[in-house]
Amino acid sequence: MTTNAPDTRPARRHILGMGAALGAAAAVLTVPGARAEAAAPRNAADPSATSGHAPGIALEQGHAGFPAMPRAVLEFFLASQRADADAWAATFTPQGVFHDPVGQPPLVGREAIRKRIHSILPSFRPFLGITPNEAHMTADFVAVSWRGAAVTLKNRPVNWSGINIFQLDDKGLIKEAWAYFNYAAFKVQLDS
Repeated sequence: MTTNAPDTRPARRHILGMGAALGAAAAVLTVPGARAEAAAPRNAADPSATSGHAPGIALEQGHAGFPAMPRAVLEFFLASQRADADAWAATFTPQGVFHDPVGQPPLVGREAIRKRIHSILPSFRPFLGITPNEAHMTADFVAVSWRGAAVTLKNRPVNWSGINIFQLDDKGLIKEAWAYFNYAAFKVQLDS
């Protein structure tokens, strides 16, 4: 028995053509199907560098459920999951500003950000990291909702969630970031 299934090739070409028409915007978004190692930069000092791929093309890591996002923002979350303070801080420009959380004095400069992350990570075993849920991009701003998880040295779970707003520079690094989450609720979990 023969079925007359519609030919989807013209529609597929149209969809692929739309992706190509996105130009620069498509170039900074992740490409589905690649492995996590391909998403990581060649070195922590330059998150804009890729692992053997054309400049400007970021590859999606292998974690199911991660949304597409610019490379430095993706590496921000991946570095948190590896508990790699150096790579995490390297996603910022040298003069980057991190409001973590909003309402606390901001961290100014990549080195200050790195020192703060280094000082926090030893409080957990393990620090499971921050996992992005959704990402939305407009011009050089990216908003990402996320959830975080860790275990204290006293074997107590810590779970929190929030939204980060990232502003990127012209090279795609994080120029400024604002973390919105309930710091008081986070702190209660640490202190209990």
